Amino acid sequence: MDRNNFRTIVLELLDSRTVTSLRKQFRLSEQISFHPRLGKVIRFGCQVCKLVLLGYCVGNTTINLVGYPASVNGKSMQPTLNPVPSQSPGWLDMDWVWVSCWRARRYNFVRGDLVVYNSPKDPYEYLIKRLIAAEGDTIKTGGRYSQPAVRIPQGHIWVEGDNWNNSVDSNKYGPVPKGLVSGVATHIIWPPSRMQMLVSTVPARLQPHRVTRGEVGTEWSNR
Repeated sequence: MDRNNFRTIVLELLDSRTVTSLRKQFRLSEQISFHPRLGKVIRFGCQVCKLVLLGYCVGNTTINLVGYPASVNGKSMQPTLNPVPSQSPGWLDMDWVWVSCWRARRYNFVRGDLVVYNSPKDPYEYLIKRLIAAEGDTIKTGGRYSQPAVRIPQGHIWVEGDNWNNSVDSNKYGPVPKGLVSGVATHIIWPPSRMQMLVSTVPARLQPHRVTRGEVGTEWSNR
């Protein structure tokens, strides 16, 4: 047999084997790709991802625009919140309040509101205190602050805890920028025995007469 003919026969055999092998691999991959169970799993996974994404978008929008429930830890707002100290401070043993973010977005605050804001000292810490004086007001600190009297600058508020003896508030770090406020606590929603609306008034024990109200709108709008 001629050598060239022999080489041609060998190459043809190799080519035919290669083609057959490739066909088998293609059929196997096709069976795997279009397996009914695998298709169902993929479709189920896509549906779950869509639901998770939709839930995240709806939840995030609700929290930022409407509000959210929040637990209150600590004694700084006693006796308004957490009036009875708990022996086992778990989530269900604390007062839970509804925080309205809508009012914060509109900066619709009034004296006596329980505002939720980021701590000026720790941006990752959320605090709840009572708004005592608004921008333009002058408040007498009664020796609890470095100055005997403070005039609240534009875009700021003065906040204090209802429990003066156990509160870190404006008496420690001064007026708080309104931009740090994320919401206003409007209702106690837990425990059921304490469910009630939170009234926006300054209690007598906090001596509201210390505040002299100012005409911030008229004064600063002419500048």
